[in-house]
Amino acid sequence: MSDCALTVLILCRNEEGSIAHCVGEAREFLERNAIAGEVLVVDNGSSDGSAVRAAAAGARVAAEARPGYGNAIRAGIAAARGQFIILGDGDGEHDLNALEPFWEKLQGGCDLVVGNRFAGEMPAGVMPLLNRYVGAPLLSGIGKRFSGAPVGDFHCGLRGFRAAGIRELGLQSPGMELASEMVVKAALKGLRIAETPVAQRRALDPGRSSHLRIWADGWRHLRLMLMLSPRWLFFYPAGLLMAAGALFMALPVAWPVEAGGRFGAYTMLFGAAFIICGAQLIGFALLAGVFYETVGLSAGGLAAGVRRYRVLEKGLAVGFTLAAAGTAGSVWSLFVWAGGVDLETRLRIAIPAATLLIVGVQVMFAGFLLSLLATQGQGRGGGVNRGDGAAWGRAEAAAFPQPGGGVRPRRAADGPDLRRHRGRRHGVFLFSALPGQSDCLRFIASEVSGGVRRGDARGGLRICRGRPQNVDISLGIL
Repeated sequence: MSDCALTVLILCRNEEGSIAHCVGEAREFLERNAIAGEVLVVDNGSSDGSAVRAAAAGARVAAEARPGYGNAIRAGIAAARGQFIILGDGDGEHDLNALEPFWEKLQGGCDLVVGNRFAGEMPAGVMPLLNRYVGAPLLSGIGKRFSGAPVGDFHCGLRGFRAAGIRELGLQSPGMELASEMVVKAALKGLRIAETPVAQRRALDPGRSSHLRIWADGWRHLRLMLMLSPRWLFFYPAGLLMAAGALFMALPVAWPVEAGGRFGAYTMLFGAAFIICGAQLIGFALLAGVFYETVGLSAGGLAAGVRRYRVLEKGLAVGFTLAAAGTAGSVWSLFVWAGGVDLETRLRIAIPAATLLIVGVQVMFAGFLLSLLATQGQGRGGGVNRGDGAAWGRAEAAAFPQPGGGVRPRRAADGPDLRRHRGRRHGVFLFSALPGQSDCLRFIASEVSGGVRRGDARGGLRICRGRPQNVDISLGIL
């Protein structure tokens, strides 16, 4: 375990006028509290002397050439040596000499502690009015509603976290939206989250230009939160559409035109459109829910329920029934059409029939795709990266132990050497499970042309001790 307890991570891009002051504040905090730690500055492509000044002030400097707030944070998290990380900006808007509330909460067991600027002191003019009273509160409220995270300021740049826990989230965003991604994914993973009031002051360098792009960054935050919240993105809108569609379908029956009402077949046409769109969104919600479970963003048990309750077979039965009813109604409407019945009456038969037919076909094929995702996600979990030599070495030692420790030579009876596998672009690959010791190891592999890398299509290989067994594992179709 590293002797470094805390890394104060400072992001810097053209902060020549303030970075040395920020580094000095962070070092003073560490010394005053006798914390074994470091100050790490991530220089995100500065064109001034920021990196030189940071190093001269006593910070360790890491360079990240790819521009973007998210890229800088991810580079800093990867380079940090501390068990805990407190993140701040190099513009001096937050006092890095007053980090005790973050440190205390982290020591108390919190995985993520986010600052709340709205609960602390904020002088007038520090934040643009649109951001202070509309943008930041609105987006934070949406994020809190979507994720359930107890955070009132999703975008505060001052936050602390347990390094190992945040690394497991697999953060991906390159820009400002990573602030929201961190909170939402931490909530989805069930990490312990807290917040603490923070004071915001004016930037120390008055000539510094803001890196914030209000509308573009705001949209990226909202887009990310929607993509990580399938209930709000798909399911709830689907419910509204289905309810509106049912109402529009019922109005021509309750108040028809011929009885002096205002609703006819064209009202039913819009109702059919709403119902079809609602059915599609329900399918999207279920597919997204299963997908999030397969990538580890949710543990709601939806995929297991799909397998346990044989959703494919039930979906086929329901879908076939709806499609058959729709087909029968369509045939009936043709006979009615041939009988010379007026257009209004014919459409009142044809529109519901076509709606049933379309929804029935959707249900049947959505059941196949849902079951496919649920099956592919079965048995997945945290794994070993084939690109990580140390991790593969630990896995090898567990699977082929020497009596006194170390790794014994591989034997023919042990099965294939998975490290020699070279992926191909297409196809299904099957491997036999190797005999190992009591703990089951899950190997996460991904296939790419010419080799294997982490983070693409995944498949699981389970190794267990016991009687000889061969378990075929499909790594998926690419």
